Amino acid sequence: MRKTTIALALLPLLHSPALLAEVQINGFASIVAGSSLDDDEPLYGYDKDIDFNEHTKFAVQVAADLGQGLKATAQVLARGSEDYSAEFEWAYLSYDISDNLMLMAGRQRFNLYKYSDYIDVGYAYHWIQPPQGVYSLPFSSGEGVGLLYTTQWGDTDVGVTYKYITSSIDDYVPSGTDVEPAPFSAKAHVLNLNFTTGDFEYGLNLGYAPEVTYLNPDLALLAETWAKTGLFDESTLNDFLAIDDAVSLVGVHGKYDPGNWFILAEYTTSDYQDANAFTNQDSIYVSAGIRWNQLTFHLTYGQDENKPQYDSYNAMAPVIAGLPAQNQAQLLPLLALTKQALETQQQDSNYYTVGLRWDFHPSAAFKVEYTDFTNDKGPTADGQALMMGVDLVF
Repeated sequence: MRKTTIALALLPLLHSPALLAEVQINGFASIVAGSSLDDDEPLYGYDKDIDFNEHTKFAVQVAADLGQGLKATAQVLARGSEDYSAEFEWAYLSYDISDNLMLMAGRQRFNLYKYSDYIDVGYAYHWIQPPQGVYSLPFSSGEGVGLLYTTQWGDTDVGVTYKYITSSIDDYVPSGTDVEPAPFSAKAHVLNLNFTTGDFEYGLNLGYAPEVTYLNPDLALLAETWAKTGLFDESTLNDFLAIDDAVSLVGVHGKYDPGNWFILAEYTTSDYQDANAFTNQDSIYVSAGIRWNQLTFHLTYGQDENKPQYDSYNAMAPVIAGLPAQNQAQLLPLLALTKQALETQQQDSNYYTVGLRWDFHPSAAFKVEYTDFTNDKGPTADGQALMMGVDLVF
C-alpha cells in the first residue's frame, strides 16, 4: 500500500511542465555499395564482389534540453561492417557555464580531425568516406570530460576545446593490417583550436595519450617465443607491445569555400614513443571541388607513410650475432620472422579519388567515387575501388 501511495503522489510531478524536457530526435544513414576493380587485390575492405555492408550505417540521435543550460545527448549507431550491432557512439551531458563556456561529461568524440564531430554523417561532406589514411587512428569515441570555449576576435569565430577521454575497443585491428582482433585501450588529452574567418576555416588539433595498451597478437606471440630463449630482459620484450605507452598526435587543417568551389587540406602525424605494436604515421590529403546547381565534382590526392619501429629488433640483432655459430643458426630464422612481422605494418602509399555528389533531395545526396591506390612499401598491394551510395539525414 505504501509503494502505491508514493507512486500516485509522484505521478503529477512527472507530468509537471518544469520536469518535461524539450526532446529532439533526428538521425542519418548511409547506404553504400562498393567493389574492388582488381580480381585478386582487395581495397578498403572491398573485394571483387559487390558489398553493401562495409560503409553502410544507420544512426538515431536524441537531444533533450532540460532547461537552464543543461542538455543530454545520445547517439546510437549501427554499422553494416559490424553486423548492424547498435552501440552508443555518444551519450553525454552538457552544461552552459556561461554564454561562452560549456562543460561536457560522458561518452563523446575525441576531436582529432576536422570532421571528428560528424565523421559518421556522410551527408556532411563530399566524399563517401573521408580519406582513410588521415582518418585512421583508433581513437574515435570515449568516456570523459570536456570544455568548449567559443568567442569572436573581430571577424573571426574562435572555438577552443579541451577533452580528457578514455577509450577501449574489444576487437581493434590497426589500419592496413589483417592481424587478429585484440583489445585496445587509451587515455588521452586533446586540445582543439578552430577558427573561421569569412569563407576560410582552419584549425590545429593536439593530442597526447600517456597510456596506450594494445597487445598485437602476432607480436605478442613473438615476444613469448623470445622469452623462452632467456636471452633478453622484460623491457626489451615489452617493446614489441603497447603497454601503457605514450603517443603524441598532431593535426592541422584548412578549407577555403566561397560557395561555387572549395579547396581543403588536412595533415596528421602520430608518434608512438616505445611501442613496436604501432607504426609512426604521417598522412596528408588535398581535396578540391566545383559545385554546379545540385552537382559537386571533386578530386582528392593523398599520401600516407607508416614507419615501423625497430627498437626491439635492433636490440636483439647484436646479441644474436655474438652467439656461437650453432646457436645463431637456430635463432636467425626467428630474428628474420621478427623483422618481417614489424615490416608488415609498413606503408608508403599515395592515392587519388575522383567523385560526384548529386543533391537530388533537400535531405539526401547520391554519391559515386573511384579511387586508385598505389603502395611502394609493405604488404598492401596496389588497387582500385568503385563506390556509390546515398547519404541522408532526417
